[in-house]
Amino acid sequence: MGRAKRTKPFGTGTGVGLPVAAALCAGLLAGCGGAQEKPDLADQDRFLGRYVTLLNTSDEAGLADLLDAHPHGRDDARARIEEYGGQDWDVTWKRTSEFPDVWSVRLTGTAGERKRPVAVVETVSREDGHWLLTPLDGVVPKPSGAADTARPR
Repeated sequence: MGRAKRTKPFGTGTGVGLPVAAALCAGLLAGCGGAQEKPDLADQDRFLGRYVTLLNTSDEAGLADLLDAHPHGRDDARARIEEYGGQDWDVTWKRTSEFPDVWSVRLTGTAGERKRPVAVVETVSREDGHWLLTPLDGVVPKPSGAADTARPR
């Protein structure tokens, strides 16, 4: 790999100077969130594994603790146990992300002795160092006059 030779150090004779250029770069990086820490996806895997275990054992209190970072975590835990609890899921998951700190996670596999198919999509996000699941429909009360985004049945 070649190197270009310089006859003058950066910033000499330009009037701008290296300190000004460095400050400009630092400002741009700060404005772009350049110092943000990437979430540990192995930690997300542990979160999802615990989620499935708590569902399989119908442990509502444990699930409420897992989901407590969301203001409606307890209500969501109750709804999830009613919907998915005790089904003996044997699942794997794949994640996709189009936005920072938000993933669509597709859990697929089987449930119970009859090996019924499981296909559930969860929205998982990372906020203030905590993993969050978007609550199930109906858990968070809709504000009056809000548009409905659920598909008609």
